[in-house]
Amino acid sequence: MSDSCEDAPKPNLQVAARVEELLREQLEEMGVNPRKLSPEEIAANMACHIAPDNSMTYLWKDEPILYVTPERRERDGESSVLWRMFTKDDMPPSSDPS
Repeated sequence: MSDSCEDAPKPNLQVAARVEELLREQLEEMGVNPRKLSPEEIAANMACHIAPDNSMTYLWKDEPILYVTPERRERDGESSVLWRMFTKDDMPPSSDPS
């Protein structure tokens, strides 16, 4: 499926909130307390690679920790987007940003 950037779905506020929650959980599982991180530490160590379809791979210190991908659905003539999220333990191989 090859979407143009203009057609790529955009995450909404609920998606952003869930991503933030999962990022915190992933950091905690790695022994990092996200509440003790300064904005500078987060900026220096967190990266997000965004693909043309708006799927996102979040990395902490160059290690992928969360993959978020939109899935288009068609039902009864209605189009919707489901945002699937995978933590580092269940990331699909296609989520590697390199």
